[in-house]
Amino acid sequence: MSRLAIVVQRWHPDIAGGSEALAWHYAQLLRRRAEVDLLTSCALDYRSWDNALPEGEERRDGVRVRRFASAWPRGSWFAELHRRLLQSHAREIERDGGAQLSWRAPLAEQFVRAQGPWCPGLLDHLAHHAGDYDAVVFCTYLYPTTYFGIDCVPESKRVLVPTLHDEPPAYLPVYAQAARRVPRIVWLTEAERRLGATLWGVDRGEVVGMAVAAEPAAPAARDTPYLLYCGRIDESKGCRELVDTFRRWRKRQHVAIDLVLTGADHLGLRDGDGVRYLGFVDAAQKNALMAGARAFVMPSRWESFSIVTLEAMSQGAPVIVNAQCDVLADHVDASKAGWRYRGSDDLMRCFDEALALDAAARERIARHGRDYVTTRYAEAGVAERLDRVIRAQ
Repeated sequence: MSRLAIVVQRWHPDIAGGSEALAWHYAQLLRRRAEVDLLTSCALDYRSWDNALPEGEERRDGVRVRRFASAWPRGSWFAELHRRLLQSHAREIERDGGAQLSWRAPLAEQFVRAQGPWCPGLLDHLAHHAGDYDAVVFCTYLYPTTYFGIDCVPESKRVLVPTLHDEPPAYLPVYAQAARRVPRIVWLTEAERRLGATLWGVDRGEVVGMAVAAEPAAPAARDTPYLLYCGRIDESKGCRELVDTFRRWRKRQHVAIDLVLTGADHLGLRDGDGVRYLGFVDAAQKNALMAGARAFVMPSRWESFSIVTLEAMSQGAPVIVNAQCDVLADHVDASKAGWRYRGSDDLMRCFDEALALDAAARERIARHGRDYVTTRYAEAGVAERLDRVIRAQ
């Protein structure tokens, strides 16, 4: 039996991040035909990279998980570099619409290291044991586990799953150069692949996606109709604009409706004016909430796939997505299962349209969403495409 490695910046069953879930999903698909090692840090928190979990290995669901300690937590130097990066990106956008940043490699690589997690043991493991693996799959372009890990492995064994989205760090030339050193690339959507061609000049690889299979759930029983958001509740996910817009709309419309949010709260949400924060919920409760929502809202501009949006569609929820994210816009346009918006006023229009749906219209949208997910993201098709990429030489 062959042996494969999957490298990801952090992993634990309690982590809700998209790339972490993707890495584990691919590990589960690939372990059917190979021994799989998942190589990761000891961190739970992506903002600090503190070593919260013990170094070493464990077996979980047929996968060997090997954790390596981070040499240092994220500190003030990263904050300063990130501030400079955002300023540089803003200037480039204003000048010519967003060309690659003019950061030289030494400075850009300082940014990558300072961002963390910096795990020397993981890089040493790859360098010394690359011969043990038939292929090494690197999940997410952004972190040093991928950027520096790639060069620890012979070129013929490299597979990159960029989970690329239009964010300031992606404009650093070093990331484009790293992607060009990888012969096999896995994209999650056609929109992500288009961005790779535009931003990195990388127009190859295969669109594989991720399997989305949620058993139909009975709608959650809540006293008040509600809109729903699930995931990391963060400024970068567009959640502040979502909450502020909802409160203004609800006050203006005088409607009895809630905005329910689940997940890790990094905004310090204040309950009231119809906002209801439920914290973390298990998969069964999440599915029930999706099945009962008047609409599921994804306000993020920066998604490479958006598992949770597709899960909501599979539960029959109409979806409202940020049109500035091409991936989300493509999902809505291709499925006809919801609306896309630009700005707060347009988001309010989508709220109005979601509330105006009668039973027949909602069922039509629900059918569109379920058909879209079933046709494109069935597990058998994803597993076949992933296996084809791994076996390619």
